[in-house]
Amino acid sequence: MKLELAETFAVPPDAVFRAATDLDRMGEWMQGLVRIERLTQGPIAVGSRWREVRKMFGKEAAEEFEVTHLEPGRRLDLFVDGKKGASGRGEFRFRHDFLPDGSGTRLVLSGEITGMGCMGAVFGPLMAGMFRKAIRKDLAALKKRVEAGAGSAAR
Repeated sequence: MKLELAETFAVPPDAVFRAATDLDRMGEWMQGLVRIERLTQGPIAVGSRWREVRKMFGKEAAEEFEVTHLEPGRRLDLFVDGKKGASGRGEFRFRHDFLPDGSGTRLVLSGEITGMGCMGAVFGPLMAGMFRKAIRKDLAALKKRVEAGAGSAAR
């Protein structure tokens, strides 16, 4: 299953990238986030890992993320091994491209979900819709956070 979503921001790519990779401040904008548990220390780099715990359908669900590609201000790739998380199956790959767009940024998030077995075959379209909806909300919340921060910095 593949998906692609985009959001346009009225701030430069570096600002969007910094906000999207600031694990310590994700709770200020990401809906349903309960906590981030760092599994590696230091700044975000290739190989950095963390567990993201969110409240979904009234329960806590955790997924482990790993940075597989990083170009500050330009690109971030993440891998989620579903066997280590709430779903217990699947592999999730997400690519974030932070593209200059006039004086702002177009963030394109593309993803691929594989290895879901029979569950994916039966519930794939429903799951894809749920993922798209959740990602759209996260992108909108990130946009609101980044643009509000840019506005307050200009004052």
